[in-house]
Amino acid sequence: MVVEVRVDDGAGLPPEGYTLTAGDGRVTIVGADPAGAFYGVQTLLAMTAAPCPEHRVCVPECDIRDWPDLPLRGTIEGFYGTPWTHADRMDHLRFSARHKLNAYVYAPKDDPYHRERWREPYPPEELARLAELVDEAAARHVRFVFALSPGLSMVYSDPAERAALRAKAEQVWRAGVREFALLFDDIPPELRHLPDREAYGTAEGASASAHAAVCRDFAEHFLAPHGADRPLTMVPTDYAGTARTAYRDRLAAELPAEVLVWWTGSDVVVGAISSYDVTAAAASYGHRVALWDNFPVNDFDFSRVFLGPLVGRATDLDDVPLEGITANPMVEAAASRIALTTVADYAWHLAAYDPARSHERAIRLLPGAAELLPLVEACSAWPPGDDPSPALTALCAAALEGGPYEVLRAELTRLAELPTGVAGPIARELAPWVAAARDTGAAGLAAIDLLTGAGTLAAAEEALARAESHEANVLRKVIPPFARQVIERVTT
Repeated sequence: MVVEVRVDDGAGLPPEGYTLTAGDGRVTIVGADPAGAFYGVQTLLAMTAAPCPEHRVCVPECDIRDWPDLPLRGTIEGFYGTPWTHADRMDHLRFSARHKLNAYVYAPKDDPYHRERWREPYPPEELARLAELVDEAAARHVRFVFALSPGLSMVYSDPAERAALRAKAEQVWRAGVREFALLFDDIPPELRHLPDREAYGTAEGASASAHAAVCRDFAEHFLAPHGADRPLTMVPTDYAGTARTAYRDRLAAELPAEVLVWWTGSDVVVGAISSYDVTAAAASYGHRVALWDNFPVNDFDFSRVFLGPLVGRATDLDDVPLEGITANPMVEAAASRIALTTVADYAWHLAAYDPARSHERAIRLLPGAAELLPLVEACSAWPPGDDPSPALTALCAAALEGGPYEVLRAELTRLAELPTGVAGPIARELAPWVAAARDTGAAGLAAIDLLTGAGTLAAAEEALARAESHEANVLRKVIPPFARQVIERVTT
């Protein structure tokens, strides 16, 4: 088979688009730009990975014309908790490239040089690792966006503080960083330093003037002199919701027009985002927005993992002022890829996105996920406040009313018999949840045995104690309450 890959900016394709034609022993990929050609190759690799009963490698005859719907499709390592390791990040960049995610934002809250000690330069070994990430991202057509969060301590009006911000950016620029973001999230809404209150006032929303001034200074005195190709992105302190506020009114009036604003939706963590929400939010900021999607992040509850598909996101986004989506993943880098695969599918083709189909594809593609399917299903609910398993909740309620028990027993057995020797990083990260799921399933089975007269009270109590001893949360609000109700029924 002959494979030809070329770039043709006159091919009439949108940015990052490509054509892939296969037939007569030849594959031709034409990209609108280098990224488009790269994505065409990723599609070809995915096609050749599909099993074929007749050939070792098989590419069906096809004529594909393809491009993304959203210009920005990526992830933001923006959670609280243990930051990813360097190896995690390198693997994540490779994963991003395979799934046509084109941005990775470096913003780990607990990297001290990102937030708490933002003025201090990175030590040489840390800087070298950042440079390696930048190189890896560039090789895979992933935008590496370096973010700083100075708002905990910055005196916004102080020229020396602004110079310190530019000096920090200069250090990472020399390491290869070419895109920047300034984050003012999760800080007090009021100005705390006297020089800032004197400069910007004390009226409601005054901090927006300070944040806009810092962004303007950074754009004019760092990005412009360096010839940066991409504008600044910022996170406002008022980053959730859709209504106008005093803070947003000031930001709309004073933030440079080219600055992109990150926004999390109608709330910090949301189940649904409509096209109306996006339009209203953009209007309230007076700027085009990007969605900082707090999915599948778990920093608000480290006992849980979220392994289901992206749901509830609008697909009717024509003429909506949305630049794209950056998903905030979990501390568990590899396990996050189950959900992030579905984010990538959503961002590439909005109208074609089917959460269930995309989730099935993710499970099939990611080593270890299929073997742990019962756990994945048990941890797939979103948003976090939803019933983790309406089906099991209904089965437990039916069992308490006298049965039938067969379907519930079968589902609990799947959990109790989860394999413990699955290879790969996803299984390693999810080992605590596998252990919890096995004991939770066993507790449910012991409760059924007690309910039907096939088990003992002691066995049910012991199984429930084991299930409740785990820090990892798998169906904690479903199976243990069922088991406790059975025990209480027997003992009263």
